[in-house]
Amino acid sequence: MSVRYLRNVLLIAGLFALASLASAQDADWRPVEPENLLLIGTAYGEVAVELNPVFAPKHSERLRALAKAHFYDGLSFYRVIDGFVAQGGRNEGNLPDWPVLENENDRTAEGLGFVSTGSPDLYAPDAGHSGGFAAARNPETGRVWLMHCVGVMAMARDTDPDTGDAEFYIVIGPGTRYLDRNLSIFGRVIDGMEHIQKLNRGVRSVDSGVIADETLRDPILSIRLASELPEEERPAFEIMRDESHAFAAFKTSKRVRDAEFFYRRPPEVIEACNVQAPVRRVSVEEKTP
Repeated sequence: MSVRYLRNVLLIAGLFALASLASAQDADWRPVEPENLLLIGTAYGEVAVELNPVFAPKHSERLRALAKAHFYDGLSFYRVIDGFVAQGGRNEGNLPDWPVLENENDRTAEGLGFVSTGSPDLYAPDAGHSGGFAAARNPETGRVWLMHCVGVMAMARDTDPDTGDAEFYIVIGPGTRYLDRNLSIFGRVIDGMEHIQKLNRGVRSVDSGVIADETLRDPILSIRLASELPEEERPAFEIMRDESHAFAAFKTSKRVRDAEFFYRRPPEVIEACNVQAPVRRVSVEEKTP
């Protein structure tokens, strides 16, 4: 396929997606609360992560506490594996008197909003979205869990499932869904993922990707909460609501590829990881009430 034709198909797909976003009303968006907005300072730019206390209340609270304690400031992304994860935290920092966390790998579906994609999933009976995060569920057990999509932030641990404390990782490549329900996901990158993708890589076959030369490790300049900043300095984001007609239209634009370009029409299926709820950055004046 030539560059021109590839550009055309991307343009067509983009126009359908943009049309669905343009039709969204203010009521279709929800604000990211400042106490759930984690800001990671890197050498390449700032990364915004939305915490998810609905699925991982203990882990979200731990990250808030660590951010307020400036625990991560000056540490680094010391283990970065191409196509896998970028990791930092506990192995470089001193963590006295911080108890380990019980895993929060899944939760009951009771009282939880969930919108199915309607497409088959390789790793779960049903896949979809909950609160702006890609999620999966098992109707028979009544359990729901978050999915290891690119951009999710989760807690590393030892063999014991209940040994997480401050060692986090951010997924930087697809193909990690086999980790679902085995580690606790507590957030996802909603802005600045391009900065995480620029991190210097280690070699997976050498010390499991740990970058031996500390001078080659990209620093964590800071991790802080938006709520700690003066209101006029806080970045503000909004997430499209899972249950909105706008998000349904957005998913349809990704599932139905019926433009003339497709002389062999793709199957009408979507993957939850690839159609997560859109995010928009807003000014203080534009915030949805």
